[in-house]
Amino acid sequence: MSDEIQILKDFVEGKLSDKNFEQQLYTNLELEKLLSDPSINWQGTYLQNTSPFLYLAEQDYKSTTGRLNAHGTIKLFLSTIGIEITPSTKYTDEYDLILRTSPRYVAAEASFIEKYILPRDKKLSKSDQKQYIKQRYTELFKYLTKPPEWVQNPNWPIKDNKPLFFLGQIEIKNCDLFDDGCVYLFVDQETGAIESVKQFY
Repeated sequence: MSDEIQILKDFVEGKLSDKNFEQQLYTNLELEKLLSDPSINWQGTYLQNTSPFLYLAEQDYKSTTGRLNAHGTIKLFLSTIGIEITPSTKYTDEYDLILRTSPRYVAAEASFIEKYILPRDKKLSKSDQKQYIKQRYTELFKYLTKPPEWVQNPNWPIKDNKPLFFLGQIEIKNCDLFDDGCVYLFVDQETGAIESVKQFY
């Protein structure tokens, strides 16, 4: 087995950190060549218009989503070329933790969640991590009486990495100016400026 295949295998199986893998990706020319092999057919997959190397190079390894995407791509690559692996569940577990603890009314960017929501202490138990994450959402996404009930996907405004304060929502029905839907009112606690988000059925 080549050194480059072993690098990929070690990352997928949790023996090589995402940080060290990212470094290998950008400095190891043989690894780039392997992941750019044009003889491998990716038709019918999300890699059909690119290469595994280019896809991996586009990922943000500081984000949970980026690490999960990289892990999944390397699993696909290794299985496609017939290499047996025992994948680690680390990155799936990280992503699932975010999904399970995120309130229904919030859909923040992964980079925001990584920086402001997730605990920095990775040694916390799963229950302590969940409690910490829920507490951070409560501290950051504040509302007057109850959280927004979105008509479409959550769209809570965040300015300068600070979620605005939710005042309430107004239902719109039989209005000549708008389709039926809701207007959501938010206030910037630093400037006092009111912002609205419109969503329609």
